[in-house]
This record gives sequence, structure tokens and C-alpha cells, in this order.
Amino acid sequence: MNDIIYPTLDLFTYDLRNALGEGQEELQRNRDFFKKKLSQDLHEFLFQRDTVFEDDYIELLPKIKKFETSSETYPLEGYYYPVRLNDMYGLLLDCSVNNQTEAQPAASFKKLKAEIEQRLNHQPATIGQTWIISGWLPQSEANSPENIAKDCYKALMPGSSWERNLEGQGQFLGAKIFELSHYRLVIPEAESTTTIQTIQENQHVIIILYPDKATAEKSARFYHHWLRLFSYRHKVLWAYAQSRLLKRTIKNRYYEIEEDKQSISQNKTNYQQEKLSDLLRGVQDSIKAYTIELYQLEFQGGIIEINLSNYQKRLERIQERLPVVEEKTEDNLSFLDKFTKLVKDKYLLQIAKDSENLKRILKLQEDTINAVRSRVEVAKAQRDRNFQDAIAILGVGWTVASFVPSPDDLSETLILYNPPLSGELQEVNSPIYCPNRGSDSSSPAFSTPPASPGIGAFLICKSPEPWIKPAIEVTHKLSVALVAAALAWLLIRLWLGLVKLIPLIPKKK
Repeated sequence: MNDIIYPTLDLFTYDLRNALGEGQEELQRNRDFFKKKLSQDLHEFLFQRDTVFEDDYIELLPKIKKFETSSETYPLEGYYYPVRLNDMYGLLLDCSVNNQTEAQPAASFKKLKAEIEQRLNHQPATIGQTWIISGWLPQSEANSPENIAKDCYKALMPGSSWERNLEGQGQFLGAKIFELSHYRLVIPEAESTTTIQTIQENQHVIIILYPDKATAEKSARFYHHWLRLFSYRHKVLWAYAQSRLLKRTIKNRYYEIEEDKQSISQNKTNYQQEKLSDLLRGVQDSIKAYTIELYQLEFQGGIIEINLSNYQKRLERIQERLPVVEEKTEDNLSFLDKFTKLVKDKYLLQIAKDSENLKRILKLQEDTINAVRSRVEVAKAQRDRNFQDAIAILGVGWTVASFVPSPDDLSETLILYNPPLSGELQEVNSPIYCPNRGSDSSSPAFSTPPASPGIGAFLICKSPEPWIKPAIEVTHKLSVALVAAALAWLLIRLWLGLVKLIPLIPKKK
């Protein structure tokens, strides 16, 4: 039989307290979620000590809250131990079979797990959780510790593979210790509302089989070390999962920018200024969001680095304290350091490469958009300049036309009246007919020329009918203005051509 004395199951669960940029509303929402994992009578006192801006470790309750249950098969006992770990809330929920003399089957861990999940109200961890299976072996137990550990793991995680999930094993206070881990991210390709709980498969189990009760009691002083060590581990995995979500968001953002670029390419040849401006503003907003998300990706890399450093320091601290507790044992927790190598060789390297590649894509997109914007602005400037030139040329034409005499000033035509060839001066008394007037002698078109001592006389013909005068005046001035504008345009073109030719003229040495 694979039996174990005083089977104990500890759950270390971690939830987000507040992230960067979150205010009191988000903090209160996170607190409300965390409270659901503890019994109702603890809610009133749970956050009375949580009043400082930042603290590495705060016990949230003045004393450990214990509980007991009665059951014919497995009478249980346990306790709650909630703490604040900087920007996280941590909870150690312990549950044991209340019998320290008789060995219990490994299957009892299934009952312990069910009791813990019920007390948590089946609330998942927003960051991560670790299970610790522990107990001591009967003296008469002939089976190997590894086989007992396998049965305990099977009871806790049915359907999981021991061989695939075993990370390593070693010695701890003379006890046999095993680590099993299964971590996988399942992120849908399409953008959707996702949380870490829905995309992250994160099983982490530690199994410690002590040789006797005395050794098990010595291990109690290390529980607050485990609480911190596992918090750093899960914060690393949480940040890596966040980086994968950000990468998906940035990838989808890139597709949006590409679509905007294609729309700009389709419209830039038509110089639809208003539409192009809207498209350029839209793609600029997408690039800005892309840049912010890229910075957030790098920020997750920083979170991983600091928590990995804390993980290494806490593990070193645990190992330093082991010889003080028991000098005769040869403890070995080096297998726990495999996590450090995994993070450096995979997670940090992946984020660094993603950031590098995404920066290159951003630079390429910015260069392309800036080039398009420059061409659009040059085209707009050219159109504005042509419009201004046209206005200036028309202004010149109209100014010239304003100096030309009005048709009213030319409305009277001077006609030379020649006398007879005899050279004698004759008085003209008969009216003279003007061709542009009517034939009626009473009409103003007929005028008697005045006598003159000169060789001849001039006949004054009156202007046309009044109703046609405005049309003649407008037509006259418009014609003069157009001719003057055309001459001004020609002079400007000739001058621009001359300016371009000046640098080409060879200079005398």
C-alpha cells in the first residue's frame, strides 16, 4: 500500500492587487475578488492592515484563522493565512487529515483538494497557484518514496502525466522532494476578450515526503519562504502570458496599418485631400497605439527580470538556512533553479527578439507613412501655390484693366468733316448722319457740325443706347484683364526658366 501519515495539502494562490495605472476602483474590485476566497467572518478585518503604498510582505490577519470539519472517513483541519506581497495578494490555505498516528491512503488528497476548492468558493487565481503535498512515511512502508509520490500526484491531478510533468527531485531537510509542472498558453488567433485564467494552463505541484514527524515539524518555518518563492515564479509566468497577449494585439494592429496604407495608395494619385488627411490621421493613431503596446511589451520583460532576480535570491536564502536547521543532511534544491534557466533561455529571449523585430517593422511603417505624407504635403503645397499664383496673376490683370479708360469715355466718336475742294469755307447747316444711329432726323444721332475757321470740322456722334453700356464696359475690362493676366503668366514662366538656366551658364575663369 502507498500510505502516508498526516497527509497535508497546501494551496499557495496569488491574485493581483493593483497593476500599474490602476486606481482605487480597480483596487476595490480586486479586493472584492480576493475576499471571496475567505470565509465571510474574515472580510471585515481582511484589509485593515493594507494601508501603505508599497510593502514586500504584510500579514493581513492578526492571527491565523483555523477551521475543522467532521467526516466519518476523513476528519479535516486547516487554516487560512492571507498576506500582501507588494502588488499581489497571496493566500496559503492549509488542509490536513486530522490524524497524526494512522497512515492514510494517497487517495485522501482528492478529498483534501475538494475541501480547499469549496472553501475558495471555486474562485480561480488571477496570477497563479502552487499545490504542496506533504506528510511523513510510515516506518513499515516498503514502497519507494517515488511510487508514493506518483499515487499522491494522481489523486490530486487525475489525468496528468508524471513522466511528462516531472521537473526534478532532490532532498529537503532529509525528505524526498519532487517538482511537477505543466505550463501552456492557449491564445485564440482572433482578437477577443481574454483573461489570464482563460488562456493559461498552469499546474505547479511540489511533493515533500518526510522521513518522520519531527522533520515535518521543522519544515513549518519555511512556509513563508515558499509563499514568496512561488509568488515570484507565478508573477514571471503571468508577465510572460501578458506579453503574448500584447504580441497578438500588436500583430493585429500591424494588419490595420497595412490596410490603411493600401487605402492611402489607392487615393494618393487622385489627390483627394480630405480623404487622404483622414486616412493619414487614422494610420498615425494606429502607429501611436502600436508604439505604446510595444513599450508595454518591453515593460513585461522588465517585470520578468525583477521577479526572476527575486526568485533566485529567495531560493539562495532557503538553501542558506538549510544547514542551520539540519547539518547532517545533504539537501539539494538545485532542480528548482531549472526555472531560472527556462526563463532566461526562452521567455526573456523571446520577448527581446519580439521587441527587436516589432521595432524594425514600426520603423519601416513610419518611414513609409512619412514618405507618403511628404508627397501629399508637397502636392498640396503645389496646388496651393498654383492657386495663389493664379489669384496673383488675375489680380495683376484686373489692376491693369482698372487703369484703362472706360468705354463711356470712348462712347463719342469724332468724325472729320471735310470741306469742298475749292478751299472756301462753307457753313454746314444740314445735319450729318452717324452710321451707328437711327435715320430719324429728330434722333440724337443727327447733329449739325459747328462752323469752324479751320480746314474742316469734326462731327460728334453720340454713344449707343444706355441699356448696352454695362455689357460693353464689362466685356472691355474683362478682355483687357485676361490679356494682362496672360502676359503676366508668360513673364513669370520666362523668369522661372531663366532662373533655372542661370546656374548652368559657365562662369568665366
